[in-house]
Amino acid sequence: MTTDTNAHWVSRDAGIVHRPPDGGATDRLVLVRGKQSTIWDADGRAYIDAHAGAWLTQVGHGREELVKVAAEQMGSLAHFTIAMDFTNIPTIELGEKLVRHAPANIAKVRLSSSGSEADDEALQLVRLYHHRRGQPGRTKVLVLRGSYHGRTYGGAELAGGRPGIGESPKGAIALTPPWPYHTELYGGEDLTDFCVRELEETIARVGADNIAAMFGELVMGPAGMVPPPDDYWPRMVAVLKAHGILFVADEVVTAFGRCGNWYTSLDYGLEPDMIVLAKGIASGYVPLGALLLSAEVADTLDMGLHPGSYSGHLVAAAVASASMDIIEKENLLEASRLRGRQFLDELGPLINLPIVGDIRGRGLAVGVELVADKATKRSLFEDFPGLKQEIPRFIRREHGVIAAIHGGAVALTPPLVITPDEVTRVAAAVSDTLTRINPRTGAID
Repeated sequence: MTTDTNAHWVSRDAGIVHRPPDGGATDRLVLVRGKQSTIWDADGRAYIDAHAGAWLTQVGHGREELVKVAAEQMGSLAHFTIAMDFTNIPTIELGEKLVRHAPANIAKVRLSSSGSEADDEALQLVRLYHHRRGQPGRTKVLVLRGSYHGRTYGGAELAGGRPGIGESPKGAIALTPPWPYHTELYGGEDLTDFCVRELEETIARVGADNIAAMFGELVMGPAGMVPPPDDYWPRMVAVLKAHGILFVADEVVTAFGRCGNWYTSLDYGLEPDMIVLAKGIASGYVPLGALLLSAEVADTLDMGLHPGSYSGHLVAAAVASASMDIIEKENLLEASRLRGRQFLDELGPLINLPIVGDIRGRGLAVGVELVADKATKRSLFEDFPGLKQEIPRFIRREHGVIAAIHGGAVALTPPLVITPDEVTRVAAAVSDTLTRINPRTGAID
């Protein structure tokens, strides 16, 4: 373990990785160790991790059993391509587990190195699928406005374009997101009725024979942990299937217990044509992404594209399989649901604050949306953009809790092993911080 200070490493970091932090060395943490839901910086200070390292450390930090699995696999065979005539046992075993827990129509697995890569591949495969079925005109994709599907160029296309990277592509059609708090989006109509009607009208206008697929985050994560009404996805997917449009469930965030089940598709009774996975699949111990395909799609594609060099990486597959075993053995799906409800209960009184508009969540994907005006539901960060950095830094500095701002909300997404006492400490830290914010000046008093 390093004996140099956090400030020493922040200085070196600024010369090679990041720009210098705005407020000096204390604004950036050099993390050196973790155990369960606690992590330590280079100065030895402990923090409750309410971010799970980017919503992915499902089984917690410092799991010796995963270290052992990785070391043993590296000692026998670290990696060899699964292209051409080759395969390996960890990849096969992981694939079987992924399919066993998935919706009944899922049959095949493609492994990659990240969720962005898996989303990008899904975009290619939905178009290839229709091409092989003699419908090459089906190239457009439907997405939800404000959604996120990765950082590749394909992810930029699915986001409707990004400034400086590319203009909004003609192939992406953005629909109104299912955001129950923002009733103003639906003109007084029931949210699901509005969105289904919009989808049907869009298909009629564009033509079903021009649309390849719809990509959807089952819970919109980067937008601020936004769960839709329970009838939203079943009704939307029914319309898509009636028109021969594929549905790609982006479960990069929501799977492996983050929202309380192996796949949130199961909670909604969905049978997606493809499911995109990453993050919690290996609890962050190794980079890994996956794309699950229905039997019909897989048969049509004959597995489609050539696998990448790191596809089916033996160490990644072995660790992911062991992580799934921990989730099952320690009943972490149920733990996610219980601790998520505890968060909502303990954060509930915050709704009385003038800056809190909505408190929501599904499992351990919890969001507290902050507003400048409860009547208009205008985001607090429109008036005080600096609070996006100041709030998490205050929580970290004053309470020893690592949380984050996503969209317009404080997002709480800890490891699934977080304890009831730790939930209470995190909720108290968030409550204290938000109570201190002056709604007129944006200052944290």
